[in-house]
Amino acid sequence: MRLEFGVKTGQGGYSYEELVKVWIAAEDLGFDSAWLYDHFVSLGDKNEPCLEGWVTLAALAAVTRRLKIGTLVTCVSYRQPSLLAKMGATVDQVSHGRLVMGLGAGWHQEEYEEYGYTFPDQGTRMRQLKETLIIIKKMWTESKASYEGKFFQIHDAACEPKPVQKPCPKMLVGIAKGKRTLPCLAVKYADGFNVTASSLQECGEITNVTLQYAKTYGRKPSGLILSWQGFITIGRTPSELEQLTEIAAKRRGKTVAEFRKNAAERGYIIGQPDECTQRLRQFKDIGVNSFYLIFTGDTEIHPLETFRDEVIPQLR
Repeated sequence: MRLEFGVKTGQGGYSYEELVKVWIAAEDLGFDSAWLYDHFVSLGDKNEPCLEGWVTLAALAAVTRRLKIGTLVTCVSYRQPSLLAKMGATVDQVSHGRLVMGLGAGWHQEEYEEYGYTFPDQGTRMRQLKETLIIIKKMWTESKASYEGKFFQIHDAACEPKPVQKPCPKMLVGIAKGKRTLPCLAVKYADGFNVTASSLQECGEITNVTLQYAKTYGRKPSGLILSWQGFITIGRTPSELEQLTEIAAKRRGKTVAEFRKNAAERGYIIGQPDECTQRLRQFKDIGVNSFYLIFTGDTEIHPLETFRDEVIPQLR
């Protein structure tokens, strides 16, 4: 699989017009994909604006032409699997076949409670994720789909029009931690993972387990998306890097020293192009074939240009 690079903006703190600007720039600069998240409030300052993810995704699908698009990742607790199947098919139609369906078990307990959702235990959320993956694929590929699960059921459910992509869009399982159940689901019921592990070691362990499951279930590793998601602050010069780091720290309500400490603990990448290339090459060497990056900066366009010009050519 060709090494791919995507831009994750999320939607917290952005107006729709700002998102359009960044997504079109990402497309014009040659990035492969762009991503939102599935949260109702900003993951930075909760008082910042935060557009609903799937409605915004459909709108952005209509103003882009080439980018693969999706959410990293959709929480299966917030909508019935049958509704998610219908939403995904619709966005794939609007985008003329560019959807990648990211799905996760959910984690943001505070958000669940604020919006009136019950927050199940981890085991329950994992089983709900499994049933959701099964139902969505059935509704995308069968004329009338039925499924009787512990948590979700469908009975002769039609999903027309079907997605443009055949047999159906690819699905990714989000993994923040956990080295057994989620990689199994990513291979058996989906088409790969998106990992937000904080270290190279953790990502490597998840990748290795996933590839073992690929052998078990007869999946070709070259057909799986093995993606890593992380924050990146990139500057061409030391002064530009420091300026962008200050912007990133301020947005998170931290001093530069606090931000750098937090970045080191959580696996954020901060550096000039060569340093960023070196860090990402380590992930490539353990099997990661897609990078979905959250750039920091005032408009985000300039860091995207720096990355396109000075990092991508060294990694491909």
